[in-house]
Amino acid sequence: MIFLFLICIVFLISFIYKNLNSRSIFFLCTLTIGWILAYISFTLYLSKFNYYSIVNQFIDFSPGTWNSLVLKNFNTNTLIRLFNVGIILFYFSFLSYSISFVSSLKVNRRQWYFYTVLGVIGLFQYLFYDPSVNLWFQNYAVDAGIFPQYKNFNHTVDLVFQVVNIAYLLISIGLFIYHYILYYSLRYIRDHTLFNLISLLPLTIVHLFIFYWAPSNFVRTTYSQSYINYQQPAINLYLLEYRFFPLIAFLAIAIMIFNVYKYKSNEARYSSINIITKKKIDTASLGIRAFTHAIKNHLLAIRSESEYLQEKFADDEDALYSLKLIMDSCEQSFQSINEANNMLKQITLSMKSVSLNNPIERAIDRFHTNKLKVNIHYEKPASNIYVYIDEDQIQEAIYNILKNSIEAIESSNGDIWIQMNEVDQWGTVTIRDNGPGIDSENVNEIFTPFFSTKPSITNWGIGLSFCHKVITGHGGKIEVTSEKGKFTQFDILLPLVKRV
Repeated sequence: MIFLFLICIVFLISFIYKNLNSRSIFFLCTLTIGWILAYISFTLYLSKFNYYSIVNQFIDFSPGTWNSLVLKNFNTNTLIRLFNVGIILFYFSFLSYSISFVSSLKVNRRQWYFYTVLGVIGLFQYLFYDPSVNLWFQNYAVDAGIFPQYKNFNHTVDLVFQVVNIAYLLISIGLFIYHYILYYSLRYIRDHTLFNLISLLPLTIVHLFIFYWAPSNFVRTTYSQSYINYQQPAINLYLLEYRFFPLIAFLAIAIMIFNVYKYKSNEARYSSINIITKKKIDTASLGIRAFTHAIKNHLLAIRSESEYLQEKFADDEDALYSLKLIMDSCEQSFQSINEANNMLKQITLSMKSVSLNNPIERAIDRFHTNKLKVNIHYEKPASNIYVYIDEDQIQEAIYNILKNSIEAIESSNGDIWIQMNEVDQWGTVTIRDNGPGIDSENVNEIFTPFFSTKPSITNWGIGLSFCHKVITGHGGKIEVTSEKGKFTQFDILLPLVKRV
């Protein structure tokens, strides 16, 4: 059972690592290495003193395998040191992983400070539980006649480190929960955070079930300094008897597998929606070319006839006025057709590192804000957020979203809020309006070409299709959340420029 659990841990890593920055991957790997190292060295330590009755209750070794381990001549002090390193590395990596997960790609001075402090605490723990250090202090305490005081001191420090290690786990879980609540509106970030939290909880439970007492002092001095008394680990009954451990491990494995399945199912569903939308856009792109070619011929014929009639009825003001309206309508139709062609044609991206506020400000400047009936509230962050994008295309995509929001808000007291942020490996743009919202049955259709809820002869319903094409072409994500009669919110995620 325990080996199956180890396989599931590695299986979990393979699903998580693709969505994390390099620091998160590093700490996730060291967390896994620490746990496996602690488990293996702990098992070998028990085999050194043939604690088969204890081990067999929750590790379930066969007698032949156990006897072969007992006959191996492992160095006891080395096993203790490896065990302590594994336990300390697990707690250190767990908290470091949560810090790196909820922080951005930039490693600032404060984060290095946290990592350094955690590393120093871990080093002190390792030295405190090192067999040689423990034996030296015990012998000194015996010779100085202060052994009772030493035992009290040892018990107090041991209790402090136990509390610190449990605090690491609680703080880590708290950071995940805080991150989940903080970015709840960003569906991708929310799901990814919940996936990590639920996947790590079973590992934490199993770890505490086996190693709640660790690290611990395994050595005891005797009257003869050449003889060391190695102690049995404090694995007494804890909440449940160890014979129930296989059931607990099985439930933990089941939760991890189900969570991975659920997360990958959601990812597959989102990916399927994106693929279907892309196919619709590509199909529409081919269809609109044939359609516009035919309609252009008709428009050219109408414009040609209108020009002829303008010459023939040059003295009739009413006829000239009507013919001018016909000519203007033809020109507007030509312009709409050209815009539709340009939006749905193959997009070529010119990628470079750009401050995210540049395309946003350019898109806002295209509107004459003093003539608008809505208020645009733009919150510029304190520091620049650099993303790897085609600035012109992203600016056009943001402009189309803003244009849709402005057209949707009919009242004069409408508001649009624009926010930027750094979340994990993404630069995010949130555009929210207090307009009429979108019907729930139409939310998944708004990126479909030619779909529109706005009755307008000049609106082709391809603006949001263009946004989807551009943003996914950058390796980004676009999400929409809406509640009828209250608001509509677009969330754009673009990859940050990786900086060390």
